Amino acid sequence: MGPIIKWPGGKSREIREIQHLIPNYKRYVEPFFGGGALFFHLRPTHAAINDISEALIEYYKLIKAQDIQLYNLLICYSNSFNNIVSVFSDKADELLDIFFKLNHGIIERKELSSILRELIFSISDKIDFGFSEKIILDNAEFNSFLHKMAEDKFVRTAANYNRDRFATEDLRENLITGFASGYYMYFRKIFNDINLGRITGQSVQYKAANFYFIREYCYGSMFRYNAKGEFNIPYGGMSYNRKDMRAKIENMFNREIAQLFSNTDIYCSDFEDFFNSIHLTSADFMFLDPPYDTDFSDYDGKDFTQFDQERLAYNLKRTPAKFILIIKNTDFILRLYENDFNILSFDKQYTYNVRSRNKRDAMHLIINNLSV
Repeated sequence: MGPIIKWPGGKSREIREIQHLIPNYKRYVEPFFGGGALFFHLRPTHAAINDISEALIEYYKLIKAQDIQLYNLLICYSNSFNNIVSVFSDKADELLDIFFKLNHGIIERKELSSILRELIFSISDKIDFGFSEKIILDNAEFNSFLHKMAEDKFVRTAANYNRDRFATEDLRENLITGFASGYYMYFRKIFNDINLGRITGQSVQYKAANFYFIREYCYGSMFRYNAKGEFNIPYGGMSYNRKDMRAKIENMFNREIAQLFSNTDIYCSDFEDFFNSIHLTSADFMFLDPPYDTDFSDYDGKDFTQFDQERLAYNLKRTPAKFILIIKNTDFILRLYENDFNILSFDKQYTYNVRSRNKRDAMHLIINNLSV
């Protein structure tokens, strides 16, 4: 069993590095849960999990409840997104005709804008198609995002096409990507409006479904926020157009997932408060995957500072629980732990890189208090 939501920094590939170290335990504990790769791999009979991300924890609570409203809203997203791609795929020949008129100078950008607006209006009934009424809050604004991102994609694709011509199929898919991106950008705005309090009144299920869609379709499942506190990761791109999250949704709502979460206590707090709430004992096994000690260590818009790293080390030196911690090696981290715990190391290659702020190859540490 694997994670049920896309999350940056997941440890699915690191499980093999620590599998042989995992001790016998009565309760599994994870204070920085994220995607929970090890939790889903081990399927513990009793667990306590925690994360500082309120949106993530609300999502897991609804999954634990196997909430039917969340299920229905996620299906709406799946059907609605697939429908958008299908509708504009059916218009592919018309899109290509518009593109070549733009590329050959037969129409200018102002005329392109009008043509795309009229196209979207003419098929607006097919775009909605009954799937979107539960998730789209403003149809005019939704269509505006489709128009804006499609126009931008046409213009940028024309500039690239003149330098390096695409195969017809790639060109067609590029143009469709503009509309798919518009769909994503509208719901990204909803995500930010909810988080920043610009709109209110949405149900917890609506928020969780919106959150899941953004995590699934944002580029690389990354986190990044601007100075206004707005999440600003773009749409995943052309390869995401044909994604279908229906199977993932069905996987969230099944007997195995329900059973796994039935004996799992879910918390949303600072890790130290979490430790104090669950009363750790020597019968607990704790897996920790905290944010790294780097110049790029914000997590869900929240900083994790060196002071937080020191607090974590302080608590681990006093915990009765058995634990394994995986973290990137830095001089600071090594100084925190080298005199008190067993430390193993391994190489890891990063899957994603934001503006080259992290080197792709780095040594990682497996810090533990086990008898090995």
